[in-house]
Amino acid sequence: MASDRWNASMNETDKKIARILSKDARITNAKLAKAIELSPSATLERVRHLERDGIIEGYTAKINPEKMGRGFEVIMTFILKIESRDDVDSFIAAMQKADEVVTCAQVLGRYEFIIHIAVKNIDALNDFINNKIRAFPYIERMETLTVLKMVKRNAPICPL
Repeated sequence: MASDRWNASMNETDKKIARILSKDARITNAKLAKAIELSPSATLERVRHLERDGIIEGYTAKINPEKMGRGFEVIMTFILKIESRDDVDSFIAAMQKADEVVTCAQVLGRYEFIIHIAVKNIDALNDFINNKIRAFPYIERMETLTVLKMVKRNAPICPL
């Protein structure tokens, strides 16, 4: 795969570009060029290469959940009574569609899924659980952990 070859051969300048953009995706090309000590045209070419090869998947804004009316956050864990691959696919599809779900990860270990939920309040969480989660008959065990304080959010994935 081309992106695997590109990733393996990323030099320090490309890693620096990725690190800078992961912290500030709105930086101008001119400022980015100055930071990595390249010309603006060479910098733009490198950024486009990183985009083309899937290293940079997109640019997003960091949104404050509380200011968007979603300040009540929980982490939910699930153990499923999986009878078929369709059960798993159905659960995944429902989590992908649910606006309340911030992230959903299928994991190895004690649980099958760990989900980060952001809702307005406890009543909204109750509605989510009763209307969207309890619809799945194959949930064997569900645990909800209330987030007291989000200590770290939206950190870059790779330690560049």
